[in-house]
Amino acid sequence: MQKISGKCAVLLGTALILSALFLTVYNKTEDQQAGREAAQIVEKVIQNTENNENEPLEPVQTADTQMPEVEIDGYSYVGYLSIPVIGVELPVMAEWDYTRLKKVPCRQLGSSCADDLVIAAHNYRSHFGRLKELEAGDEVIFTDMDGIVNTYEVDMVQVVSPDQTEMVENSGYALVLYTCTYGGKSRVCVFCVRE
Repeated sequence: MQKISGKCAVLLGTALILSALFLTVYNKTEDQQAGREAAQIVEKVIQNTENNENEPLEPVQTADTQMPEVEIDGYSYVGYLSIPVIGVELPVMAEWDYTRLKKVPCRQLGSSCADDLVIAAHNYRSHFGRLKELEAGDEVIFTDMDGIVNTYEVDMVQVVSPDQTEMVENSGYALVLYTCTYGGKSRVCVFCVRE
C-alpha cells in the first residue's frame, strides 16, 4: 500500500512540475510574441503621427477631450508611449478589452487633453512588466496621433488591490499607467504629473 501511495505522489509531483514548466514556456512565448507585435505596430503608429517630421507640438488643454485616432490593421490607436528609463516604446490602442491587451497597451479611460489619461497593459516584460522599477522623477512621454508630445514625470509608484479602482479611475493625476502583478493579486500603478 505504501509503495502505491509513494508512486502516486511521485507521479503527481512529476505532473505538477511538468505543468509549471509548460506554463512558464507558454507565458514566455506569449510575452515574446506580444513584444514583437508591439514593436511592429509602434513603427506604424509613429509613421502615422502627424507632424512627425516637424518640431513637437505643445499640448493644448481644451474642453474637447476627444483624442485623435488612426486605424492601423483594423484597430484604432491614440498614440504611443515612451518610458526611456526602462527602454519601452509602445503603441496605445484607443479602447481596451482582454483581446487588445494581449497585443499592446490600451487606453482604459480619459484623455491627454483633459489630464486624466489611464493606460493599462499586461505585465509582459515587453509591455508593463517593468513598471515597478520606475521611481519618482522618471520621465514618461505620450505622443498622440496629432504629434502632440505630452511629457510627464513619475510622482509615485504604488501597489494596490484590484478593488481599489477609484484610486486609478479618479486619481487626480494627469497620467496613470497600471498592470497586474504576477499572479494577478495586485496592481502596480504609476501616477504621473505633467512636466
